[in-house]
Amino acid sequence: MLSNVPTAVAKMARNVVIHHPNSYNIQVYRKTVTRPQSNEGTLADGVRMLNTDDEDEFDYEWIGNGYALPADTFSPASVADHGDAVIGAQPTEMRFLIEPEEEAEHPEFFTPRRTDVFYILLGDPETGAKLAFEVVDVEAMSSIPPYAPRYVCNRRDDLHRAATA
Repeated sequence: MLSNVPTAVAKMARNVVIHHPNSYNIQVYRKTVTRPQSNEGTLADGVRMLNTDDEDEFDYEWIGNGYALPADTFSPASVADHGDAVIGAQPTEMRFLIEPEEEAEHPEFFTPRRTDVFYILLGDPETGAKLAFEVVDVEAMSSIPPYAPRYVCNRRDDLHRAATA
């Protein structure tokens, strides 16, 4: 009976993220190394690679579409004199609940990982602005597997895309 609880929590979280009015449509990209491989299966001019953090030759490959719901805790901030905006410091670290568009059985299903980059789509996916975030950590929101992950993300101002006409 208790083993069903985490699965139910994961299903509930997915439903909430996908249908929440404050969720964003996102496109998720994964860093892939573009340096050629040698005959031994290692990357040329290097030892076996543990992760892509230190690679100079890489590209981002689209892995799927999904939804992201901001999951930061509330922190109070001052209100502007006109009463129409909150004046707060821009956070350097944000937390999101991220769900792929497709179900687990579908070929386009993915699980976000550290160093994945996702774009929050503002408007039309082709011409609208896109804000970039990089997943820097994954937090467990419960201690019972399968865990309900919350993704710690940093803004990637160097990857933002402006809207086009």
